[in-house]
Amino acid sequence: MIYILVVFSLSLVSAKLPNDVRWVTSSSEYKYNCIQTYQMAYHAILDECRKSENPVIVMDLDETVLDNSNYQVGLSEKNESYNPESWSVWVNQEEANLVPGAKEFIDKVRKTNVKIIFLSNRMNKNLEATISNMKKLDIVSPDDIFLLRLDKQDKKNIRRNEINNGIGRLSKIGPLKVLAYFGDAKHDFPDVDDYYAFGKNMFMFPNPMYGKW
Repeated sequence: MIYILVVFSLSLVSAKLPNDVRWVTSSSEYKYNCIQTYQMAYHAILDECRKSENPVIVMDLDETVLDNSNYQVGLSEKNESYNPESWSVWVNQEEANLVPGAKEFIDKVRKTNVKIIFLSNRMNKNLEATISNMKKLDIVSPDDIFLLRLDKQDKKNIRRNEINNGIGRLSKIGPLKVLAYFGDAKHDFPDVDDYYAFGKNMFMFPNPMYGKW
């Protein structure tokens, strides 16, 4: 009697990504929500950008301009959660992509009289890597202002106050008129009673992957 041994090679099936990460990385709905927000913002602020004296727009970076969903994919594959160390490693790899619509918006708005301030909770020690990543994506200008976080106490409201009043890091420039804010979380915006400001001079991008809810 002849025995034939058949060996089956079974490939491991990787675990499915969480729905929040899958939505950002794979869905057309995420893409079109971002593009729609940028298009709406451009038409809403265009006239003011052209006619205002020394106008600025304030933009968050992560999940507003820079797409870090690949960092979230990596965390999921390793069954890990966010931590400052792995995040810093990711930032210094300079591999973030663009949020859909970001480059088109930035390219168009730079043709007006507006200056862009990137107000991010990335740590200031990672500023060089951040700018290098943005250069690769062709979305940085010598006129841009970067206000990254110096330490835990350096909240966004502190830096917005510096912009509005021309103090601290903006003392050599002076007060600036902010025409619009862009972000993916509530703390990216000044506190206002009028929620109708969103869609007029505040523009929120979808980010189901992380946040405080």
